[in-house]
Amino acid sequence: MTCGRFPVACMNRRRMMPNQIPNNPTLPKNFDITPNEKRSKAQLDAWWDHPYCVTHNEKFHVYCLNGGAWDRPTWLAQADTYDEACELAERKQAEWVARREQPIYYMTFEPPFQMVRQPQRPDHDAVVVVSFETKEELDAWSAAQQ
Repeated sequence: MTCGRFPVACMNRRRMMPNQIPNNPTLPKNFDITPNEKRSKAQLDAWWDHPYCVTHNEKFHVYCLNGGAWDRPTWLAQADTYDEACELAERKQAEWVARREQPIYYMTFEPPFQMVRQPQRPDHDAVVVVSFETKEELDAWSAAQQ
């Protein structure tokens, strides 16, 4: 069966392709050595959570400015082909975002005892997910989430 010039099977496969990522993009000056909190809003808007790859010795090295490192883009993967780099970028970045979104215990010895979602960008604030007056209540809530 065809749809226009393309077989339907090919059309379906094309829809499932991962997003293409920039290959050897022109990066801002000192991009690899700038602490995330020192980056401009424009730079964060352009690059935060947007994977890219850099070719070196015929390999595709996938990076993303995503908070995995405080002072540089995070290395996500190495691939032999551009298509593999795109697939790895999509999968690895999705795994990182899912992990980054998980609530964590906000360390304190006095109430309130809170679980917070860490800032998703350097220019965002943490979000309080739950707050309790006792550590036991927080522990019970946390156990119920697992």
